Amino acid sequence: MTFEKLIEELSARLGVEIEDAGGAFALEIDGQTVVLQLAGGRDGDILLMRADLGDIPPDRRDALAAAALEANFLYQGTGGATLAVNPGDGHLHLHRYDWLDRIDAERTLATLSRFADTSAKWKRLVVDFRDAVGQGAGMAGDLPPPEGADAARDGSAADAASPIGGLGEDGFMPV
Repeated sequence: MTFEKLIEELSARLGVEIEDAGGAFALEIDGQTVVLQLAGGRDGDILLMRADLGDIPPDRRDALAAAALEANFLYQGTGGATLAVNPGDGHLHLHRYDWLDRIDAERTLATLSRFADTSAKWKRLVVDFRDAVGQGAGMAGDLPPPEGADAARDGSAADAASPIGGLGEDGFMPV
């Protein structure tokens, strides 16, 4: 599938006009902004999904980085995506790559739903870390990972790669 064809099919399925902004576009999914873009520029053959989860308080960076590394292990707390700190802005980001020739609109919508749910859970965790600093919590970085990560870790989740749910009632809105 081409990026242009993906945009066309997603637009039709969602009933909204999605515009290609130089190989990228953004959707708001249940209140979470997700950017989809071609990795490698206009000739790229990899679709990148990414979400900015917010800034990390400097004195909580080590604790949150440790939680993110644990969640990245076998994708047990990320639903198949990867968490990373952007060195440019210090924010925690979630990203996922898929080969364009292996996806279609239906699969992309399902993946977007899981991705948005995972990013919302991690965004809440970043806020919890930020709030803990405001309450003088120090470096006790043992806040739990997002829901589903423990079930994925101990094998009790039916699908350890996707411990998250489906589309919300709000649906999708272009940003």
